[in-house]
Amino acid sequence: MPTIYSMSNASISGVGKLGLSVALLAMTTAITVPTANSQEASLPYASWQSSDSDEIILPSLRGQGLSFDEQYQNKLLGEWSLRSANRSIKMEHDPWINETLKNMTWRINAQARQQAPMGLVIIDNLNINAFAAPGGVIGLNTGTILAAKSMDELSSVVAHEVAHISQRHYESGADERKKALLMQIGGLLAAIAASTVDGDAAAAVMMGSQTATMNSSMAFSRSNEREADRIGMQIMNQAGYDPRAMSSFFATMNQRSQLNQVENQFLPSFVRSHPLSNERLSEAQSRAQQYPALSLSQQQRHQALFDLLYWRVQSTGKHASETALKAAAQNSVGAKLALTYRYGEQQRFDEAHDLLEQVTQLPGEQRRGLEPLLSITHSQLLTEQGKWSQAADMLAGQQRLYPERRDLRLYLAEAFTNSNQPTKAQALLKPLTVQQPSDRYAWQSLQLANEKLAKTTTSPQVANIATINALRYRSQDQLWSGRYDGALTSLTQAKRLAETLQANSARPLLANIEAELKQVKIARDFEP
Repeated sequence: MPTIYSMSNASISGVGKLGLSVALLAMTTAITVPTANSQEASLPYASWQSSDSDEIILPSLRGQGLSFDEQYQNKLLGEWSLRSANRSIKMEHDPWINETLKNMTWRINAQARQQAPMGLVIIDNLNINAFAAPGGVIGLNTGTILAAKSMDELSSVVAHEVAHISQRHYESGADERKKALLMQIGGLLAAIAASTVDGDAAAAVMMGSQTATMNSSMAFSRSNEREADRIGMQIMNQAGYDPRAMSSFFATMNQRSQLNQVENQFLPSFVRSHPLSNERLSEAQSRAQQYPALSLSQQQRHQALFDLLYWRVQSTGKHASETALKAAAQNSVGAKLALTYRYGEQQRFDEAHDLLEQVTQLPGEQRRGLEPLLSITHSQLLTEQGKWSQAADMLAGQQRLYPERRDLRLYLAEAFTNSNQPTKAQALLKPLTVQQPSDRYAWQSLQLANEKLAKTTTSPQVANIATINALRYRSQDQLWSGRYDGALTSLTQAKRLAETLQANSARPLLANIEAELKQVKIARDFEP
């Protein structure tokens, strides 16, 4: 994740009478401030997909849907959930991991919802847990990834959470039940934060929030859990995953629960928030048999991707020792790439290149199936050696092949910034913040690109505007991590600097800054 550097408070003076060039106009583009009527359906995979032969039958819901005010409140609640999670929870920020899981989540979501998810958060925590919140926020612990045996098992967890959102399990109840569920969300976020320090404390927080709401929500939870299982299997099948994997993952959770009860340990978080009764497990196993098995080629593709994902998570989270990676690398390409990444971080370049050479000598079709992670891993090895231009050249080829991928844009933007090409970095990053305004990694990368531009340009006008924009982008990172005072301070600094510019240059900047100040204040004052 890019390092966040403090902005210089040096005064800006000597602004000439130069007009804004096309590049400068691009740099002053307003940060997108989502409004109540913003259309999330424009995001990837945000269209309804069904066929007459395999249509998902969704149960009818009370009434004709949510009112505009309810949709707006859910949007605010989803944004609050994201900010709360970012403020107190350790995240897995690796762009390739996030892109892989996002593609799976968006693909599953598209089978049941017209709106794309508001956000997917990957929590760096070995506890097995997943959650969904109103507004379309989905959370997944890395422990859930490592507990799964396949991409299909992992997709079953995501499909279950998408089903909760698509069936409006948070919104369709009575007011008292809504309040109870909000208490559970607050307890869930507190428990996730506590689990990074003390697993037992997390369990106590979770159990306390559930106890407070048990009378009003327990029966509701049982029926909705079973409905989420059923709908989850349908949308898994529609998205091309094996629905039978849901019952196998439940069986794994059930075994762990029984073992924990015997050893007087706390249940896995996922089991506490998604209770597994014998009836529910039996129903899931019976229903799973109604679905056909995936073809051999589909199984092989899913397993190859899961091998890459599993070991990448092990490596970036430092969950696997070097000994474990070496042992796995004998039979796993994913482990080989993960070990290459580990060697690069440790400056053991000869060993890293030897491993990378083994991977690049694989048969053509198998090697192509490793992209873009193979090129990403190679580029990271180059950047560890300070070869930023070579890394940029390698990533640019992949980015041309996959222009829609967020991870390639982030890695390439970092290489451009560090090889003194910050304007190219900005061109890659700005679409990401428009598409996903809560993308802290993209905002941080934009901040660094503008700081580099301010330091390296020969134009005072460009330097001044780049400095102001760096402050604006820093405020967005602070906003989405719940640091409201810091965001307001950054924007106040940006406003003061903008006021020193010529009137024609300052007008669009000041208008943007005022809108962003309002955005931060609304977020700060929101209480669910």
